[in-house]
Amino acid sequence: MWAKIKWLFRALVKVFNVIRVLITTLLLLIIVSFGFILFGSDENTQPLPDKAALTLALSGPVLEQEAQASPKRMAEKWLSGDNTPPPMTLSQIKTALDMARTDDRIQALVLQLQNMTESSITKLDEVGAAIQKFKTSGKTVYALGDYYTQGQYYLAAHADEILLNPAGGVSIQGLGVYRLHYKSAFERFNITPHVFRVGTYKSFVEPYIRDDMSEESREDTQLWLGQLWQHYQDNIAKLRNIPTDHISPTKEQMLSRFAKVNGDPAQYALEQGLVDRLATRSDMLQTVAEQVGWNKQTNQYMSLDVLSYLNHHQISTKQTASTIPAVGIITASGAIMSAETATPNSINDEHLTQLINEARLDDQIKALVLRIDSPGGSAFAAEQIRSSLLNFKASGKPLVISMGSTAASGGYWIAADADKIYASPTTLTGSIGVFGLFLTFEEALQKVGLNTDGVGTTDFVGAGITTGLPDHVKDMIQMSVEHTYGQFVSIVAKGRDMQPAEVERVAQGHVWTGQMALELGLVDELGSIDDALVGAALLANLGEFDVKPVKLPMSAKDKLLAQFMGDSTVLSDIAMAALPQALRPAALLVQQEVSSLGQFSDVRGQYVLCVPCQGF
Repeated sequence: MWAKIKWLFRALVKVFNVIRVLITTLLLLIIVSFGFILFGSDENTQPLPDKAALTLALSGPVLEQEAQASPKRMAEKWLSGDNTPPPMTLSQIKTALDMARTDDRIQALVLQLQNMTESSITKLDEVGAAIQKFKTSGKTVYALGDYYTQGQYYLAAHADEILLNPAGGVSIQGLGVYRLHYKSAFERFNITPHVFRVGTYKSFVEPYIRDDMSEESREDTQLWLGQLWQHYQDNIAKLRNIPTDHISPTKEQMLSRFAKVNGDPAQYALEQGLVDRLATRSDMLQTVAEQVGWNKQTNQYMSLDVLSYLNHHQISTKQTASTIPAVGIITASGAIMSAETATPNSINDEHLTQLINEARLDDQIKALVLRIDSPGGSAFAAEQIRSSLLNFKASGKPLVISMGSTAASGGYWIAADADKIYASPTTLTGSIGVFGLFLTFEEALQKVGLNTDGVGTTDFVGAGITTGLPDHVKDMIQMSVEHTYGQFVSIVAKGRDMQPAEVERVAQGHVWTGQMALELGLVDELGSIDDALVGAALLANLGEFDVKPVKLPMSAKDKLLAQFMGDSTVLSDIAMAALPQALRPAALLVQQEVSSLGQFSDVRGQYVLCVPCQGF
């Protein structure tokens, strides 16, 4: 009997050893393979063709900083047969277009925007400016599309010729902010929201205490939405030389004009001047090929994609480290969170602090531009970042802020002390206000027969999600939130050389566009990140200067771990793909709300966050 049991255990041990060896070998192969990808020799060293079109095929949103290409994501794309290129950054797009402008081998630019998701008007304006600069070379810009969404069309409008599939259309609907409201649901499930805020327009907490938008929130949101929408219309009207009612008609105009073309979206777009020509996919390719030639191997026009073009340029221009004085640049993109709870797509306060310190200690860097694209987040984390920026300024080096799509609430908290602040006209900023939010479930638990009871040595023990918040605890939290708001106002007043009363008039959680913020004294100039770099060089009295991205030294192990841990969206993407198409919009809305709740990680439960600003 015992002999049989011993034999069984020995067999199991052998099986487990074999499995262990297989798993170890597989992991080793994966690590070696990705190590080769990450650290191996450069690819794409083949010479460029003598004549080609540069194809800007955008996938996903336009990014501020490069996303980690994790093996999980790469494996998922490979298994699904997804060949779409990875999302690109503003810097990559602008660099490629600037190089191609003076490259005789590049005869045209082709915009393929079918896979581009909605990006902020601010980012698209910067890409549009790069396209306009490319056009000064006299080279033709084509936009090819089966269908154009609102954001895709905003970029396509920069093309010399916009081609649309006869079975497609152009969808321009407008801008809006719509959110789920939970008050009745909370009441139904006996969930108690405890809300603490300062700021008439600090509307983020409204969905938890109301079933609709307040008049103050509606007024504030309508103001900045209206300005962004007017900017959108004016820009397209100028680029296409058409009246604005062809871009955003009234419902009566839309119905009347749509009826005249028998409900044909493509013909409607053509007659309104939104596109230049209707063409099949093959006709589109032939149109470009007439200028740059035909590639028989790929069965399309002679084309170079942006990432390959950039990679070839980097290989051919590798140089030793420069000794020219530099302006450092750091990109801070995403919600502001503490290191313990930060995600790959957020601003990690510890990591950003290390980058700022690296710039302070780098003798080559004589000034720093911090590019902010953030709606804010944790008040505690924002203050840690601001403290490190003050240390940088104490070194005597100028600090310049370049605001991206959003630099609101906590994003403005870390910007206020800069020597100079640049924003785009469509940047969303301000939102100077503070809130706290706690959900407790004591009533819901009592409904199912669960009760919490116990004893403590003080009146402050025991308050929590199962017991609720007593009045004296609520009073303390509200006072703490008001203190943080006062601190916020003082930071802005000192940093912007304003009186606290002046700050109060533009605070209260009010959201402003960059254009309005300039008039109110919250920013110094309207301009792009390139303008901010030049401004920083002037403040540092630099003539010739390099631009030096600030990075922390990483070991091969750190890089590999970052690659493996850098993508947390794969499982949610798989779950989304498993849903019927009709349910995905609702699921996406819920996913966005859950993502917003995931930003609540402040050690004191206090937030400087402008959620309605996200996505604009």
